Amino acid sequence: MKNIVIAVCAVAALLNQVSVSAQGECWSVSNIKGYAAYANSGYKFSADGLPNTIMICFTSDGGVVTGSDIKFVKFGASTLAGYGGNNQGNELFEVYQLDRELRKLLYTKSRIGTKTVAPVLSDVVYAFVGDAAPLRR
Repeated sequence: MKNIVIAVCAVAALLNQVSVSAQGECWSVSNIKGYAAYANSGYKFSADGLPNTIMICFTSDGGVVTGSDIKFVKFGASTLAGYGGNNQGNELFEVYQLDRELRKLLYTKSRIGTKTVAPVLSDVVYAFVGDAAPLRR
């Protein structure tokens, strides 16, 4: 059963990648590490990172980042900025910037009002850098 679930997830991820990559220029980003400061820890920075590889695509309408439901606006050729939230005080802002020369992705995120969405989670600010590789069409 576990193998079936893994296979279904792999196929879904592949189909998502194909449909997203058809929309614009896409990059795979891995080894995403840096620092995070959580409100529950007094906003003291500590080493952190994202466990998964993500895909970021730049489109004529803005862009798409796997695992995110945020609407992004494209600034220039290499920057996506997005925001989200709810009417109860949750506010989220994310910025993804691609350093094409060094093939690095710079990722920042800040979120307040988190407990209106998930009471066990904390407000947070992230500053991460990841290794970026262009996806071939």
